[in-house]
Amino acid sequence: MDTRLSEFEPISIQKYVQELDLLASPILNAKEKEFLADFYQFLEKHLDRDLRALEELNYYVEEPTQDKKRDIVIKIMKKLAENGYYSTILNENEYEVGKITRNALIAYALCGGRWSDYSERYIAGNWSIEMGRLAGGTLYCNPVNYKANEYQRENFLIPVARDGAIAASAMTEFNAGSDIFRMELNLQVTDDKVIAKGKKVFITNGMIADYIILYGRINNGPLGAVIVDTEHQKLKDFRSARIRTYGMTDAFVSRLIFDRVELPRENLLQGNGLDIAFHQLTEERLVIGAEALGDAMKKLLYSHTYALHRRQFEQRLHEYQVIRFPISANIRQLNLLVTALINYTRELDKRPELGGSKLMAAQAMGLKIQTTELAFEAAIHCFRTMGGRGFIRQYSNPIGLLDAYCMLHGGGSNYVLEDSESRRLFKYKPTRRELEDVIPKIDL
Repeated sequence: MDTRLSEFEPISIQKYVQELDLLASPILNAKEKEFLADFYQFLEKHLDRDLRALEELNYYVEEPTQDKKRDIVIKIMKKLAENGYYSTILNENEYEVGKITRNALIAYALCGGRWSDYSERYIAGNWSIEMGRLAGGTLYCNPVNYKANEYQRENFLIPVARDGAIAASAMTEFNAGSDIFRMELNLQVTDDKVIAKGKKVFITNGMIADYIILYGRINNGPLGAVIVDTEHQKLKDFRSARIRTYGMTDAFVSRLIFDRVELPRENLLQGNGLDIAFHQLTEERLVIGAEALGDAMKKLLYSHTYALHRRQFEQRLHEYQVIRFPISANIRQLNLLVTALINYTRELDKRPELGGSKLMAAQAMGLKIQTTELAFEAAIHCFRTMGGRGFIRQYSNPIGLLDAYCMLHGGGSNYVLEDSESRRLFKYKPTRRELEDVIPKIDL
């Protein structure tokens, strides 16, 4: 049953706002703008119809839509991979823009969409789809690329990074969220196999993934990682089920059960699992920041459009300062954070060794906090501006008002990250002189 109310005309972006157009930003150089313009063109020509089909399915209740959504999502990821947009780790020499900057630009554009001068309409963005791309193209591909041997690279990396097979990263557990040291899933390693036993939760792409990088404790000891070929979700003793989240309705967030799943020993990645997981953490948080900024841009466009056209008490909404000021303040903050984001990604592309820098990791963590909080604030103001219409899914569905709520926790809960950040700032380390001046007590 279609739940739309015919009395409410769908909100549509009708006015170009230069301050919300990344292609107009002075921070991007010519090559970055060329890459971004090509992706926007790809988004309009090849993905727009699929993204709108997903949006249409969200209007229906009391009838199954999950399988239809799954097929659309898989098709989108294939299209992204065919054009080099799913993962950015392959064929780096073919691009004049660094891989981390490309990853961030794709994330921003795929979440935010853009006004098209060609078709004179807004080409929708979808944060759920971008989260699926991040899960497979970055959270899976980057650590596998970091530690894979030739066999693993050929059999588990190339099918995802090049061919667009759906992949996932299984780290979070019911008692181990931002604190991954509490991870309990057991990877029992023998001479010829790895036996996985435990549960994972909040895994993007989990129930549609062909490949999963699974983190757990090797023989109940140190953390390790193993690649799971789900055999198209039919692997023996493996089960997955969808989690119904308030936002991210197309991201297939899932819980996974590994009930003594037997995996070949050659699927085990060499090295410490913590090192494997943290290797891509800085890039992940920068890309999440790009996603949040793209989503904030979309919310601001909808708020701006609605304020221009909605009339209350014989005045347009934009004639009230209480409506205008938050929109302009958020646009100002958006552009400042975009500048920081692009500068960070450029530096990481130029100096890959910064990926292991604790200070760069802290800066990326701080940017993740600020950008997701901005997306959250932009969503709240959009909700306020739209009044009762923002309260009903039939009207606000294309805006994805609740997506930003999810990402206050995705990539590490903001409260936990802020606590870690503040503790680091106040961590006391004695000076050498203080250490040398210590006179031990004499034991009488």
